[in-house]
Amino acid sequence: MENLHAGHRQRLKKQFIEHGIESLREHQILELLLFYVLPRVDTNEYAHSLIKKYGSVSAVLNAPFDELKFEKGVGENGAVLLKLIPHIYTVYASQMNSAQPMNTARIVCKYFSTSFLGEKDEIIKVCCLDDNLNIISCQTVLKGNSSSIVVNARRIVEFVLKSNSSLIIIAHNHPNGSELPSDADISATRQLFRILEPLDITLLDHIVVGKNGAVSMKDNGYFDLLD
Repeated sequence: MENLHAGHRQRLKKQFIEHGIESLREHQILELLLFYVLPRVDTNEYAHSLIKKYGSVSAVLNAPFDELKFEKGVGENGAVLLKLIPHIYTVYASQMNSAQPMNTARIVCKYFSTSFLGEKDEIIKVCCLDDNLNIISCQTVLKGNSSSIVVNARRIVEFVLKSNSSLIIIAHNHPNGSELPSDADISATRQLFRILEPLDITLLDHIVVGKNGAVSMKDNGYFDLLD
């Protein structure tokens, strides 16, 4: 049986390939994604419905998985695809940004602002650097608030030693708050600094990522309080 929507699908794909995502309306972006979930179904109605309910593409992608999978035309496969998109972008952007040395606060803040995109929980990341300040490895080591940094300092040390690095940058996020370091952030950084120093591990910076950007604690003078 001929797919009556094949012509429309091909036109929409061609529009994206030739003119970019900027040429698509928001419902068309979702419509295009849903093509790969419902290969022989008109996804236009479902895409319109999602935009009407959630308001934007980003809001759809940020919706809970358990909610999305029950949306008409989405299902479990569609929910997986939609939730995968922002995480793929995070990996892509982080890898692109890590291609340069972490030698300025601007570069470091940009890197971590990207790597925390879409995170709803407070997490702590550690980046290990080589002598030229290139990233050797970077990963989430803890979940929880800044006080977890000290409680779980052993896990951080193990990760750093495994990476064969003596230079690190840590970062954590305030998912629903300001990027300004709290008193607890300053206290935890001071204690971690003292734990790492006898091990010849240098804490180069602590980045705090909030809703509106990121702050380098070192660049903003907070490291003057660590001694």
